[in-house]
Amino acid sequence: MNDLIKILAVAGTAIALSVSLPGCGESSESKSAGTHSADDGHDHASDGDDHEGHDHAEGEHGEHDDHDHGEMRSLGSVTIAGTTLAVSVSSDIKPSSELHLDLEVESGPIPAAVRFWIGDQAGTGALKSKADAHDDHFHGQTEAPATMAGASLWIEIETASGERQVVAVPLQ
Repeated sequence: MNDLIKILAVAGTAIALSVSLPGCGESSESKSAGTHSADDGHDHASDGDDHEGHDHAEGEHGEHDDHDHGEMRSLGSVTIAGTTLAVSVSSDIKPSSELHLDLEVESGPIPAAVRFWIGDQAGTGALKSKADAHDDHFHGQTEAPATMAGASLWIEIETASGERQVVAVPLQ
């Protein structure tokens, strides 16, 4: 009887956690985006990805079947650290909104990591995000700042040797 109670307690805890924890691609911060601002004192610099701790089947995110980000628009191509990337973002970027980013490697070496943010080069008050890698493309999301005046999309590539280079992409 004691073992049955322990099993039921563990099962109940597991169910409670699955209901209260955010799903893949969501964070507890994104659920409270209405009360969250980019400069609220949190350190948003992150080298982890949004899917940390989740096991995804091969190809699960490859076609973005479970991630409908709406219509995307091209911002053209950029070359960073010898890699040329085709850059696409959410079509409608508003202050304090979520921005979705897709990067396709057109030529050059595949980066070891890609990070991005909206704002100034230093990332002052910005939510820095690490893009998910899938073969020759990357995708991710970040939060636009409350004030978009003078803001650019900044993309940082980390090469296999650990070198980091950054470039600004106008959001227009």
